[in-house]
Formats: sequence, structure tokens, C-alpha cells
Amino acid sequence: MVLDPQRWLELRRFRALFESGAVTLTEVAKETGLNRKTVRKYLSGQAPAAPPRRVSNGRPRRKAVDEVAPLIDAMLRAEILIKGAVVHERLVKDYGSTINYQRVKLYLQEARPRVAEELGIAPRELAGMHRRFEVVPGAQAQVDWGGATRGRVYE
Repeated sequence: MVLDPQRWLELRRFRALFESGAVTLTEVAKETGLNRKTVRKYLSGQAPAAPPRRVSNGRPRRKAVDEVAPLIDAMLRAEILIKGAVVHERLVKDYGSTINYQRVKLYLQEARPRVAEELGIAPRELAGMHRRFEVVPGAQAQVDWGGATRGRVYE
């Protein structure tokens, strides 16, 4: 098991206690929720001083978005300024994808400039995508309906 850095740091807190004999491997394993063999491995004297890293097998790691990347690229080629929420909604509704919205959003940040360059669209044309606007005071109103429930009137 390769521990993530946060869990590794949590486990390292127990090293001095373990070496002094104040706690046993079993007690540390119960406290951290890790397997006893994992605890022994990382609290032994020859354990590395840095968090463990995943060993690469030479192949690039597959991302969740890889299977829908061609679809997203096609949507961008059809409409370069399409919103991430719309892309995600179409992937879920039309293609039955279970990909997380955040993954789609992160992929769009990387893919939009690349596809725009393929289409010959200048970066300044993409800059107008998120445009801030202001209105005169009193011209618009916003309502937060989050606390409203059916049959209840708020004043």
C-alpha cells in the first residue's frame, strides 16, 4: 500500500512513541485505521524519511476524462465558448457518462486554448468569455431561495 502524504505524516507522529515502547504496533494501527503490516513497514528503522511515491510503470496514467475527451473536443469545435456546465450536462444526459463536473471543468481549461488555436481563434477572443458587468443600483434584485420551503411564507 502506498500512503498518501497526509496519512504518512499522521503515521510518523507515532514513531517516537513506538520506539520508546509507549505504544504497540496494534495500538498505532487501531488509532490510524491502517493495517498492522503497513504500520510496521513505515515505523521500522529503515523507513524512508520522505513520503512514499507511486512507482511509475512507464505508461501514462489514465484520467477519468480520457474516455470523453474526444466528445468534449467535438463540442468545443462546434461552439468554442460553450460553458462547462452545459458540456457536463450533455455528457451525462446524452452519453450516460458518470464523470464529475470538476474533471470536465479542469479538462476544458486545458483543451479550450488548444482547440481555439486549431480553429485559428486568437486568445483575446476567448478573453471575453467571462465578462463582468454592473448595473445601476436598484435595477436588479437577487433572491436566495435556499431556505424557503413549501407552504411557508418568509417576511
